[in-house]
Amino acid sequence: MRPNHRTLSRQAALLTIGLWVATAGLFLLPPMLLSDPLPASMLAGVGSTVALGIPISAIIFWGALRFRDAPPARRYGMTGAIAMAVAGVVTMIDAYKGAWLMRLLNPDMAPERVMFRALANLAGWVPLFALIAAIYLILIHNEQLAAHAREVAAAREAANRAALAAAEAERAATSARLETLRYQLNPHFLFNTLNAISSSVVTGRADAAETMLGKLCDFLRTTLTAPASGMVAIEGELQTLADYLAIEGARLGDRLNVEMHCPSDLREVPVPALLLQPLVENAIKHGVGSTSRPVAVSVDVARVADGVRICVTDDAGGAARALVAPGTGLGLANVRERLAAIYGPTASLDAAPTNSGFRACVRFPIAG
Repeated sequence: MRPNHRTLSRQAALLTIGLWVATAGLFLLPPMLLSDPLPASMLAGVGSTVALGIPISAIIFWGALRFRDAPPARRYGMTGAIAMAVAGVVTMIDAYKGAWLMRLLNPDMAPERVMFRALANLAGWVPLFALIAAIYLILIHNEQLAAHAREVAAAREAANRAALAAAEAERAATSARLETLRYQLNPHFLFNTLNAISSSVVTGRADAAETMLGKLCDFLRTTLTAPASGMVAIEGELQTLADYLAIEGARLGDRLNVEMHCPSDLREVPVPALLLQPLVENAIKHGVGSTSRPVAVSVDVARVADGVRICVTDDAGGAARALVAPGTGLGLANVRERLAAIYGPTASLDAAPTNSGFRACVRFPIAG
């Protein structure tokens, strides 16, 4: 905690000059009221005393500054001792100076005893220099407090900047992680779709090929131009699923039946973009792909006590699904990681077989 020496010196100088000028005024005021004009010896004595007192006060200031970091008892004791020593020295100087001036300006006056004059003046100089010392100690203490306040403010500002930088870094890391997860979608359907388009072209079903190609373009455009925030309205997420399912529907024909249900009051609720696509893709790959009969895939959105629940269900049957090679679990892990990154522990994914097939349900809170 280092005080600002320039500020301290300026304040001390102004206060010292003002104090000594006030002291001179107190000395001269009574004679001014009682006599006119003032004796030359008095003017010379007061003027020389002020001229001597101002620079000598700098010694007390130096002492107070020198012991500013010492314990209070030592700081006050040493500063007081310096002030008393200065008062004694000034008293002797002033006594001899006063006697010399009296002999010079009033040679007819009887000489006075210097020691008697010194002892008489000591009672006045000690309180004056004690006051000066107290003023310096107060100035230094106040400047130390101000310096400490500046340090605390600087530390707080640095901590705030560090916290903001850490939050920004965390946000950037989370954003990059979410982007990675978003583009980690299983491209299996893409290869199937391209094969289906190729087959349609070869067999002369140009309309079917054109439809699938258009839906594929719509779906890919959505995946590549999702908002930077990574959030879309549930209605937009369902439309993306509709584009994806239209592609699969063109490829699978009557083997795929799709139903989507969403209350009107939940259509604008934000949801992570492409969160449901891996769940629907799993239902098609492991559900529709496990049997030759038609399979119904449903997407149901509902309000629950802790937010929103969206379930993707298929009725492919557990026995048929068991014959299909198990997946890598990447789709479900992707969804869980994204939910955890965005909502923390308030969101969840539950996936398990049912009597008729398989169900995967995500729960997440509604952003305030």
